Amino acid sequence: MKIFILGDSNVKWYNKGEYLYILKAVPRGSLFFFKILYTKLKIIGGNTVAKRQRKNSSEEKIQKWIKEGRGQGEGEDYIPWLKIQDVASKGYATRDKGWKTNRIHHFLSDLELKYLYTLEWSPYVEDIREQYPLLPLEKTLAIAEELDVEHPKEDGASGPYKVITSDFFIVFRTNKGLETCVRTIKPENDIDTRELQKFEIEKRYFQDLGINNWKVVTDLDIPKDFIKNIEWLYDCKSINNRPNITETLIDSISPMLYKALKTEVTGLSTIALKYDDRLGLEKGSCLFIIKHLLANKVWVTDMEKQINPSLPLIVSNIKEKSEKLLG
Repeated sequence: MKIFILGDSNVKWYNKGEYLYILKAVPRGSLFFFKILYTKLKIIGGNTVAKRQRKNSSEEKIQKWIKEGRGQGEGEDYIPWLKIQDVASKGYATRDKGWKTNRIHHFLSDLELKYLYTLEWSPYVEDIREQYPLLPLEKTLAIAEELDVEHPKEDGASGPYKVITSDFFIVFRTNKGLETCVRTIKPENDIDTRELQKFEIEKRYFQDLGINNWKVVTDLDIPKDFIKNIEWLYDCKSINNRPNITETLIDSISPMLYKALKTEVTGLSTIALKYDDRLGLEKGSCLFIIKHLLANKVWVTDMEKQINPSLPLIVSNIKEKSEKLLG
């Protein structure tokens, strides 16, 4: 018997004999029992089929990727089902490791990358899993058949059926504990009848797993100035790649930089270069430290208004604010 763990730790699928079962753990008192969500899957000649055999994505490739751990794990150990080298279209990978996951992320569009920035900034998001696979393939094939819509295929309409992926599987913190949600990212102008059909397959898949928090995010939902600010700060979250910058250095000169930003009526870049020269630091060091403090929310500014380095930057110190509140 083979058991494959899906994104929800309480959902499993496995094959036994000729049949494949999808199970979900449901609470009963203080214990959990597994109930069968879907059983119309029969294994024929090593390939899983529902009702009739179909031409699917290469079973060899799917099994290979499963063995590689794709679509499995969490946090730093999660491996996306699709990586940028697997697709013909232009993909995007984060240059630095993600703030939340400490790993490189893979995206198929610039809009997905921008949405990542909103998740990275959120204090509630615990884990981000992009290119999340809807496995087993036969589950989404059966849903498409029930909806009487065509299942997505490799290479458009000519290839075999492909594994559908969700852009983001997100774990977030609430006052009730950790919960999951799914977000599909699509430009508003690209949403047509066919896309809506594919959305419905995806939505129904997660509903069957008990995940009802599924939504579509479009470019109209992405705050442009906020995203530009996160892009500007993104590679300054960590000092690991800056051997000339240490926590001791940051602690020693940040009060000086903070006072300069609060009192000197001049542009951010001008102040940063001035103190690089005054302190004998490598050019760009003070600007990096300012961005590092903003990225880690030690200092705060209006992130909804685009930061212009040539203009003064209005900042507040979180510690200073807390001390004032405490009296």
